[in-house]
Amino acid sequence: MTNHFADHYVEVFRIAQLTGEIMLKNGAETYRVEDTITRILRTTGFAQIEAFTTLTGITISLGDPSILPITSVKRVQNRSNHLRKVEMANDVSRRFVRGNLSTEAALKELEDIDKKPLTYPRSVVVPVCAMACGCFCILFGGNFRDFLATVLIGTVYGCFTILTDRLAAISFIKDLLCSILIGFLSLLLTHVIGLAQHMDLVIAGSIMPLVPGLAITNAIRDTLYGDYLSGLARALEACITAIVIAGGASIVIRGYEVFYGVSLAQTTTEVWLRDPNGSFFQLSLWIQLIASFFSALSFCLFLNVSQKHLLYCGLCGLVCWFFYQVGLYWGIGSLLATFLATFLTGFLAGRLAYLRRAPATVFFAAAIINPVPGYGMYRFMFYLIGQEYAVAGVMGIETLECAALIAIAIALQYSARSVWTQWRSKKKRLS
Repeated sequence: MTNHFADHYVEVFRIAQLTGEIMLKNGAETYRVEDTITRILRTTGFAQIEAFTTLTGITISLGDPSILPITSVKRVQNRSNHLRKVEMANDVSRRFVRGNLSTEAALKELEDIDKKPLTYPRSVVVPVCAMACGCFCILFGGNFRDFLATVLIGTVYGCFTILTDRLAAISFIKDLLCSILIGFLSLLLTHVIGLAQHMDLVIAGSIMPLVPGLAITNAIRDTLYGDYLSGLARALEACITAIVIAGGASIVIRGYEVFYGVSLAQTTTEVWLRDPNGSFFQLSLWIQLIASFFSALSFCLFLNVSQKHLLYCGLCGLVCWFFYQVGLYWGIGSLLATFLATFLTGFLAGRLAYLRRAPATVFFAAAIINPVPGYGMYRFMFYLIGQEYAVAGVMGIETLECAALIAIAIALQYSARSVWTQWRSKKKRLS
């Protein structure tokens, strides 16, 4: 075996390892990381190829009777949400596997992807954060005053995240600090200044950009592909994050009640400008559809999705919310409407992922973020911290039911697409 041949398969091994590391630490599903690594290593033609990935590490083995085996364990400690890097690394792997990219060029591109931040400028992040918070508030039923207050809070929150971006702190701690800030500002704008009218809707809209939508999506997809360890770990991470972001604001509100001896009762609202006796296509629906488009688009911008996909992400959010409103109009209830909307929009997300040659997570995260029960999470923690366990139990069960139906809808939609794909493949073989 020549040194040139040995150097070649070592470089291929390095490409596979670096590709997997970039994808894992920037938000890719573990099954996708393993599949990409395996595809790259198959170009060597060797008999022994193994890739095992968890949320915190990658184990790769490459061997053959003609060579000494190579095994590597790479620990991945720092993880973030950067789907653009996932897409770029995946694209490099595809071109390398097809033979359109040399080993030297592939390594160079991967190293550039890993080193460059490739994030949106701060001048974009702050207004987008403000717009996202305001749009989520509208979806929850907030009025124009609530929308203005939420936009102000989103602006402050966006600046706060930029200022604390480089601080070496656990992500849960940063989420807790952001939630406390949101609770304080919501209290100030509602009960001190009097700008907003419904404090709970302002808080719910403001914490939605913190909701772990990507972790929820990846937890479901990893579980569907049989990676139960990573699926359970991601689900646990999503639950802890949700509790932290809902609990921080609730602590502030409950603390204010205890200190001043007042009761900040939660209010029930009707959707802004909706006429109960009017037709389906009325002004409130158009306002909510516009808000759903920009909320999904903005949320995907936080995930650093490539600019060329953002409009399609907004479309997924709009379509999902439209189906949800159709379900409510039919009178099937919010839970079944959530299931219907998620199931039907999943087909659009899968098709867009195929046509746009992008990770399916990009569009699935956009599809599910609007029906995610952020309002329910906040109400659950509010009553739990206030020791109103009966009400907290009801809110917690409703929130879990909604999350479970979203997971079931994605699972059924994935199964339906798999059956359809297999049927088409079988039909082509027979013809």
